[in-house]
Amino acid sequence: MTDRRVRARRRQQAERAAAAVRRAPRGQTRGGTAGTSGDSEARARSSLDKTHKLLPTARGVGTVVVGVVALAVGYGTDRREILVVALAALLLVGGGMLLLRVRRPRLEVVRLFSPPVVSAGTNVQVALRIRNLSAGPTPHLIWNDASPWREPSVPNELGPVGPATSGGVADRRIVTARYELHPPRRGVYEIGPLVIEHEDPFGMARSTIAVGGTDRLVVVPAIVDLPAGGPALSDGEGTAQLVQRRVTGNDDDLTTREYRTGDALRRVHWRASARRGELMVRQEEHRSHPDARIILETRLTGYGDVEVDDTDVWHPSYSSEAFEWGVRMLASLGVHLDGSGFQVTVDETAPTQLEQFGERWDGSRREAFLTSLAGVVLKDAGPARLERPAANETTGPIFAVLGDPEELTLNWLIRRRRGSDSGVAFLVEPREAAVTRLTEAGWVCVSVRPWDEPQAAWKAASSEAGYLRGAH
Repeated sequence: MTDRRVRARRRQQAERAAAAVRRAPRGQTRGGTAGTSGDSEARARSSLDKTHKLLPTARGVGTVVVGVVALAVGYGTDRREILVVALAALLLVGGGMLLLRVRRPRLEVVRLFSPPVVSAGTNVQVALRIRNLSAGPTPHLIWNDASPWREPSVPNELGPVGPATSGGVADRRIVTARYELHPPRRGVYEIGPLVIEHEDPFGMARSTIAVGGTDRLVVVPAIVDLPAGGPALSDGEGTAQLVQRRVTGNDDDLTTREYRTGDALRRVHWRASARRGELMVRQEEHRSHPDARIILETRLTGYGDVEVDDTDVWHPSYSSEAFEWGVRMLASLGVHLDGSGFQVTVDETAPTQLEQFGERWDGSRREAFLTSLAGVVLKDAGPARLERPAANETTGPIFAVLGDPEELTLNWLIRRRRGSDSGVAFLVEPREAAVTRLTEAGWVCVSVRPWDEPQAAWKAASSEAGYLRGAH
């Protein structure tokens, strides 16, 4: 076979492999949707199983046509040499398909992402560890990894993976392949399975199969640095917390502790020392980190641009560009306040989905919060959560990231803010009545559109009216 034909055949294989990847199901839980259950994921994988194909190529189809015509002519003219040609042509195609079925590659695929958690709009490196489980070497393969979003991809070639060798030589059954993904938006995505295609040695038939399982890629919202010049946050003083080493005794016992090497003598509490028979020093009062609260609107009724995909009647999905802006603003605002020394508490108008920030001594304290943002979805929730009385809360600034809230949500927000706390509400294309209601209750309102930048909204919060210039 000439080099030109080899290149043409590989190009055809590449096109078919790319088409197989595009036909792969959207096995994902996309940000802003209601998510999918394990049963629906299983159905998605089974639908991909149906794309396992063993079909003749264009050359194989032509050979079959020639064989059928030769068979008819041979019988009509009673010429045995033509019948031999016909049978040879048909056996060539049938043998190629049989060979592909017998030599179907058996591969084990391990998929690693770097980094394991990636921000939307950035790149993630994918490493595939492919292990040959067959007794013999694999044929030349064309492969691509199935992804749940449409992305231009060039099918990759994988040379024959041989059997293992003995004598301490490296295992030739295992090869590593790498490629790059570009997740367009936040979400929890199922990447895979690996779609491979190969042909028989004579190019009469081709086989397209999916091997290996899927792996979950976590894509968090893109975080932007909020600049200085935002709203004043000086009222977030936190709660004065007195460190108490004992729960019994008189006032001296509650405000003193044992003397430790290095304590200043001016801190010695002589009366408590005389009573205890050992040196006691005055206990210092420690003030906690200042508190800040952020509320995210996660109720389906709080956004006017919701689009519903009810193709799956059991698990309909809801998408909203306004909600996506709110999630991005929440991520940026939470990280900004946490970096400014605040103890951040995150709440939702629907049942809780988000993780809280960890303790300050934990080096990965933001990881759980950001990871939970990847999968937060809109909820079709009832009014029970918003009708309950608010629990005792700490004082400090309170922020709300909203769409177009309904009256029930507005009443709940107004109850959450105390008279001395500063309140800032970021609203995406709200009704004028909602803005007026919050403003009259003492909130600073910032109206934005889904394409506005969070930095601009943050700066607008410090202005007198709180409106983003150009938004109206």
